[in-house]
Amino acid sequence: MLALGCMALVLWVMYGWFPYGFGYGSTAEPVWKNLLWMWDGKHLPEWEHCPFVPLICLGLVYWKRRELMEIPVQGTNAGIWLMVLAGFVYWLGYMIDIVPFSFVSIQITLGALMVWLLGWPFFRALLFPYLFLVFAWPMPFLDNLMAFQLKVVMTEISYGFLNLIGIACIRSGTAILSAADYRFGIPIGSKFSLEVADPCSGIRSLYALMMLSALAGYLFLPKVWQRWVLFGLSLPLAVAGNFGRILMLTFGTLLMGQEVALGKPMEPSFYHMLSGYIVFAVALTGMLLTGWLMDGGWKMIFWLAAGRRKT
Repeated sequence: MLALGCMALVLWVMYGWFPYGFGYGSTAEPVWKNLLWMWDGKHLPEWEHCPFVPLICLGLVYWKRRELMEIPVQGTNAGIWLMVLAGFVYWLGYMIDIVPFSFVSIQITLGALMVWLLGWPFFRALLFPYLFLVFAWPMPFLDNLMAFQLKVVMTEISYGFLNLIGIACIRSGTAILSAADYRFGIPIGSKFSLEVADPCSGIRSLYALMMLSALAGYLFLPKVWQRWVLFGLSLPLAVAGNFGRILMLTFGTLLMGQEVALGKPMEPSFYHMLSGYIVFAVALTGMLLTGWLMDGGWKMIFWLAAGRRKT
């Protein structure tokens, strides 16, 4: 008990009291304050789903409670070495002032405590809730690595499709502008001018869709390969959803004008905000359809097609 009390005190000092890093502020704050700041959707909207992840993990643990009660407690000292690793990651993040390192340290610490106090069988039984907790930790540096690439992809796809269906446009960086028609004195961008910003790139929806696809696969798909396929589709589904959003904004601009469809630079219109739900509507529909097909829905399609051929 004394050892556990000392460990609890050390963890409180590390994550709850010690000024760890500056994050995006002007003064160093403890880990939990930096985490709450990042969880606030006003500051980092790409990660506003993170606060729900611990609650989902607790729900998954409760869902497996009967299975867990049958597992004997077999704690092992291997957890102590994992605690040492967590401490090293914590120290490294402090030295180079990278706050997400403290979140990695928390993740390792939780696993170490399970192994040390409860044992490997218990840890294996809770492996998915433990790994799912990774979605709770904001990693803003990923935005810089992925957002621009996704914007380029979305711009290329939208530009190509609009020209394919007869809506002449040009691409300028990550912006799509209506083509000029000098016969009628129509300049470039007069019909529509759409900048593929970060929200339209798919980066904002990608992380949430990855979380949802992992959870849906675990709960509803029986085979491991099916779960990985569904999880792997989160990226193309995010791209498909944002492609639908860009088309909605483009057609809305052509039909209703740019002010109604897009709004002002710092004040998006209602239609612009509404288009954000198209992303999840398309992506979730694709996710449900994929899960249904892998879970036997393809057989129904095959039977229906075979029945039509006979008739």
